[in-house]
Amino acid sequence: MSPNFSLVGTLGPTEKYILLLNMRRKIMQRFIQIISESTESHIENFNKIEELIYTELENSGSTRLVLTLQKMQWERAVFAIGMFSLFEAEIQNELKVEQGSAFKELKKRLKEKGKNEIILRFEEFYYAINALKHGRGQSYNKLLENKNLPFKISSINGVFTNEGDVSEIETLILVDNGFLEDCLAVIRICYNEILRMSS
Repeated sequence: MSPNFSLVGTLGPTEKYILLLNMRRKIMQRFIQIISESTESHIENFNKIEELIYTELENSGSTRLVLTLQKMQWERAVFAIGMFSLFEAEIQNELKVEQGSAFKELKKRLKEKGKNEIILRFEEFYYAINALKHGRGQSYNKLLENKNLPFKISSINGVFTNEGDVSEIETLILVDNGFLEDCLAVIRICYNEILRMSS
């Protein structure tokens, strides 16, 4: 049931604030629901296509099949970048960040609440997405300093250790299904904290 906007003018300041807060929450919840379902369906599609290709590869070493496997890896990376970028836009809107970085504002507010573990987890994926987008640089160097990452990064010479994996592509971060699921989990955790901040 949609809200009756003709009644908004009759509400007091507190009631208006509560109404706007509830509307913002619904918008954010919708975003989380959509991004969650989208991640799940993408992973399912990636798996189906890869399973078919690996079956075909048992009978044929076609270059087309290998390129399709590599395309799946690129699509995972593109999806991860897009998911995180859309989340940044949602944060910018929710936290009303007009200038500067929405993610910096998120980290500042998390720090004020003493959520240091969440900040560390968020930063791992923030740096990973930046490394995927921009290549070697400050974010990649930060990842190299961390020995307990929940995902694989390439070594200084730019190779992963998945010997014999024909689907491997030259990215600094290994974006597999686990990476996508963990990235989504971080977004959900931060989303829940944003809701608590605004309540």
